[in-house]
Amino acid sequence: MAGICFLLGFISVLYFLGIWRMTGLSSKFPLVWLLIGGGFFLAGSCIYFGIEIPVWFSGFIGIFLGGFLLLLVFTEYLIISAMKQKEVRNLDYIVVLGAQVNGKIPSKSLQYRIDRAEKYLRENENTKAVLSGGKGEDEGISEAQCMAEELVRKGVASKRLLLEAKSRNTEQNIAFTIPIIQQDSKKNLKELKIGIVTNGFHIYRSSRIAQKKMQCKVYGIAAKNSRFLQVNYLLREFFGVIKDRLVGNL
Repeated sequence: MAGICFLLGFISVLYFLGIWRMTGLSSKFPLVWLLIGGGFFLAGSCIYFGIEIPVWFSGFIGIFLGGFLLLLVFTEYLIISAMKQKEVRNLDYIVVLGAQVNGKIPSKSLQYRIDRAEKYLRENENTKAVLSGGKGEDEGISEAQCMAEELVRKGVASKRLLLEAKSRNTEQNIAFTIPIIQQDSKKNLKELKIGIVTNGFHIYRSSRIAQKKMQCKVYGIAAKNSRFLQVNYLLREFFGVIKDRLVGNL
């Protein structure tokens, strides 16, 4: 058993190093893999050296971890199911959620979203896109502007693109997009068919936030994401879902 714990700890640390190599730790979340690895090494050491743990404490840890794993599995089921939903054609609007811009160049995650939006707009000629994302301190231009420039370069007519360039998170993406769609369409949102374009792991949370704020049915359109980083994204999204549920966004 100690050997299994040491192996899992080693894998967790290696995964952290792989993320660091790929992304340069643009987010601090991957540090959680060091904590997980440290936990496995600690558990393995206790088993290997025969360190006795009080029964009450080991029982508490067992109950806590059991409950956490049940919640994790259930939430990940919802996230993964949303990733695989069937695409709906001929939507009135798609909202493309922003992601990191490196200077003026889209990050890989954002490029996947741009490519997915371009494909949908090419196949559905009457659909308009709202490009949502503000400008971070380390970004040369807003995420919305970056997406617009890339889509125009790919041949999408600028008249089909509406920009929202003030939002800083998913909740603001949706909230700031609502008046833009209402003003452009001159319709109640319940009369429209609206989609959310984002990376697959983010579809469940973003579409649920959108449905609650827009008070209408929202359809997910999943873009690709890095296979190597998928596990990290799914774990991060789990905590995002829990946080948004606790604060009432879902």
